[in-house]
Amino acid sequence: MKTRLFEVFAEMINGIPAEGILKVIELERQMLKNDLLYKRVSDEEVASIFSFCEFIKTITEGDNMNPIELPENQIVCFRKIVMRLVEAGELPVRAKEQFDLTFSSVFLKALTNKPLTRLNIPP
Repeated sequence: MKTRLFEVFAEMINGIPAEGILKVIELERQMLKNDLLYKRVSDEEVASIFSFCEFIKTITEGDNMNPIELPENQIVCFRKIVMRLVEAGELPVRAKEQFDLTFSSVFLKALTNKPLTRLNIPP
């Protein structure tokens, strides 16, 4: 599922230097939290972005998060953001593994349930 809000978020993050991403994500998390509290947006419209922002917060605090299911296209985008932050030294290296444990388990399960030809493995 693609939402305009997700597209705007992804464009915004891609357009700023890695050193500013954590601050922007925290501001976005706070805004979404308030928007949800005052019902200015629907849960379904912001769930993935809010979950990702919460994930970043837990990583920066040295914590872990329970696995969450997100749309495949958004997992790919969020993982690129995490990789960019790790490469820039903004997040610890363990953030990559924790991201996969938190978000990718559902994605990987979906991949294993697809026919082998869909995984580019010869039959």
